[in-house]
Parts: sequence; structure tokens; C-alpha cells
Amino acid sequence: MVKRGIGIHIGSSHLCAVQISRIGEGFCIEKILNTQTNRSADSPSDVLKSLFSKYGFDRHATVATSLPNNAVFFRSLETDYVGLEQIRTSGSSSLEYDFPIESNEIVIQLCSYYKLSDDKYSVLTAAMARESLRDKLNVLLDAKIRPDLMEAAVFAIHSTVATNYPEIATGVSIIAYITDSNLIFEIIKNNNILIVRNMPVFSSSDENIDSNREQIIKILSREAEITWRKLFGAEIEQDTKIYLVTGDNNATDLKAAIEENLGCQTTIVNPYQKVKCLPEHNGDIPIDSVGIAEGLALRALAPGQTTGINFLEAKNADIKPKLNMKKEFVICAVLIGAIAFISLIGLFLRLSNLEAQYARVKNEIRKVFQNTLPEEENIVNPLAQLEQKLQSLRKEYALFDSVSSTGTLEVLNTVTTCTPPEMNIKLNNMLITTESVRLMGTSQSFESVYDWQRLLQDVPQFSNVDVRDIRRAPESERIQFIVLASFRIKEQE
Repeated sequence: MVKRGIGIHIGSSHLCAVQISRIGEGFCIEKILNTQTNRSADSPSDVLKSLFSKYGFDRHATVATSLPNNAVFFRSLETDYVGLEQIRTSGSSSLEYDFPIESNEIVIQLCSYYKLSDDKYSVLTAAMARESLRDKLNVLLDAKIRPDLMEAAVFAIHSTVATNYPEIATGVSIIAYITDSNLIFEIIKNNNILIVRNMPVFSSSDENIDSNREQIIKILSREAEITWRKLFGAEIEQDTKIYLVTGDNNATDLKAAIEENLGCQTTIVNPYQKVKCLPEHNGDIPIDSVGIAEGLALRALAPGQTTGINFLEAKNADIKPKLNMKKEFVICAVLIGAIAFISLIGLFLRLSNLEAQYARVKNEIRKVFQNTLPEEENIVNPLAQLEQKLQSLRKEYALFDSVSSTGTLEVLNTVTTCTPPEMNIKLNNMLITTESVRLMGTSQSFESVYDWQRLLQDVPQFSNVDVRDIRRAPESERIQFIVLASFRIKEQE
């Protein structure tokens, strides 16, 4: 499965974006964009908006971006094991007085630590102002890009060097990163960054290139020796490897000068040494720009294989954009209006549905009335007319019930209960009056008829049960009969 990562480096006057694909353990640069952003028409936000639509970058790729060199502060602190654990757990609260940023505005990340003695550690930390982090993030959010990683440029450079020069994973080495305004170098031991130095470089003019180069060589040589002596307590070793990352076209002269001053083997970093690149993209793009963007893409693709930090994961990185109250009120008003409009539509729909249901119920009541009382032609209020008819039937039933101690339904239930299936008695007609019940039917034998008579005589509601006109039917073998059962008369109160 192919995974893609995009690294975006926004410099003071240019923007470089690199898209790298990863298949297994191999990496390939698919796209490179390097453009000027020193004009209003070429603002970073406009370039980023066209990154996917115009230049064909993968919108679903993981995105990492760099933070300005002069916005990130590095500091190496010496502490014991307890202090190291405190830094790990509490983060900014234990280091709030170690950086030139207000304690409530600082974002701190622990980079690495190095054991100096049995109970002494050198801890490398990085910090930046929360406002700077938020401003950088807003540039990408304005272009509808949400980064997954926000990294210091020096760590992105380290990822590029470590991927293209895997021998850096063992021993001690130095990475020197030179820009127009900054000189940054880091000392690495066994692929672990121990210390970072970030120094401004003031260029006099473009005509004094040689003077600028001499200044950089002088500062780099002096500070490298001082830092090495402070870190290891000895002079810089002659076999130390220096990896040079610069956009200077005369990097070979700079390389020779560094080797002469420090006596260390210096390598000009080639970002395409191990990472494959499509031929059309391997052009005259400054190494320092593509090196940072490439390292960012590598960090996004393989965070477990690269070394660095992510300011978005800092415990105190509250980088939510400030609320625009006017905009929020407008949005709330629009939402309230939309909710009211939808609710009004819902009420109208509900009312229409209820009216339709009411009309359907009225039609059903009218149909039931017509089926129940087909003789009624004048229909005014079906429910009231049905109620009147039911009251009339109740009165008639009450009149019937006042004469007999047994109701009609009770008579039917009694006759059914006293007629076992094994008697094979079939009733053809039943006439119930206020005084008696007349049963006409057939049976399989005379014995069954008389047995049934005895069962009915045991019923308390019947005072007398007679069998009449019992005979064999001429057309069949069954026995015809008539049973007349008289009701017990209610006692007068």
C-alpha cells in the first residue's frame, strides 16, 4: 500500500513543498514545488490553496510544516534524574523561567537528553510563543490544510540527512544548516540530537559574498569548538563528520574552508542520495529549501524512524484561533433563523398530517355506521347515532334479562359447554325466548340424545329439559330430535 506525506516549508521569501511516497521501507519524491512569496500575488496562502488543484498534490496525504528558525528557542539544561522526570511529566511549568517568553504564552517540547554522569543529564528542550504557533497554523487553515505535525526546521534537516546518510546513526557528527540569516548546527551522537545552536548571521550586501562566507566559517568554527568542549569536555575530534546543508552555489569552497579550519571531513548533503526522485523534479532547487521540506515529509511518513518533535502534541499547546465574536454572533443568528424556519415548516407539515388523519378517521366512522345501520339514510352525527342505537339495544337486552335469569350469551356458552364432542351432536337451529330455549339437531344415536338431556338437566339455569319428536331420519342413519329447556324464573324481590 502506498502512503504519501507532504512537507511544507514557508520561508521569509519562498515556499517549498515536497510530496514523498512510501512503499515498504523505500521513499520516492513525486512532486516538488519551490516558488517565491515576496509579492502580494504570491502570498503563502494563495500558493497553498493551489497546491492540490493546480499542482496535483495528494489531498489525502499526511501534512507536516516547519516553524520559522527565529521563532524556535533551544536550550540544553543540566539536571539530575529527578529533574529529568519532572521535565518529562510537568513540561512547561518546570521550564517557564528558562526561556525569553512569558510563562503563560510558552509552548515547550522535550527533544532529547544525554547522560553526562551517574546522576547528571543534559536535557535538550525547544520552545516557542503560542501566538507564533497559532499564526503559522492559521496560514495553513486559511488554505483548508490541517497539518498533522509542526516541526522545527533543524529536526526536519536531521531527518533528511539521517535518511540519505544512514551512517550518522553511529558515532558523533555535526549538521550545519546555513541560511541567508541564520547559522544553525546540531551535534548528534548515535542519531540522537544532543544540542542545537541557532545564531543569526548579518549579511552586509550581495557584493560581499566572500566576506559573508568568511564570517559564517569563522562563527561556525568558533562555536563548534566551544559547544563540543562544553558538551564532551575535550577538543573536537578530527574524524568527526560534518554534514553541510546550504543553498550557497559555491558550497564546495565553503566545504574546503570548514575542513581547513576544523580538520573534519565535511559532506555537502545531497537530498537525493538515498531518496529516489523523479527526473523532472531533480532540478536547480536550493538544497536548504528542499532539504527541510523533504525532512518534513519524511517525518510525516515515518515518525517512528525519524527524530524530532511535534509542537501540536505539546501539553500546553493551546493553539485554537481566537474567537471572532462578530462572526460567531452572525453564525448563531443564522443557525437560530434556520432552526426556527425548519421548526415552522415541521409544524405546518404536522398540522397537515393531522388534518389528513382526521379526515380519514371521519370517513372510516361513516363507513362503519353505514355497514352497521344500513337502514339509516339520514346521517348527521354517526357517533351520536351509534350511541343512541346501542342504548336502545341495551334497554331491550335489559328487558329480556329482567324476565330470565340467564343472558343470551350465557345460554350459548352453557349449551356449548354441556355438549362434549364425543356425543357427536350437531345443532341445526336454536331459538331463545324469555322463558325457554328450543334446540333442534341430529345425533348419532338415541343414547347420545338422552345422555345430553341428563347433562342439560344438571344446569342450574334450566328448570326442566324435555326431549320431543325424536326419530330416525329417513334419508340418513342419524337421529333427529328437539330439546326444549325452560329457564328458571327470577325470584320476586
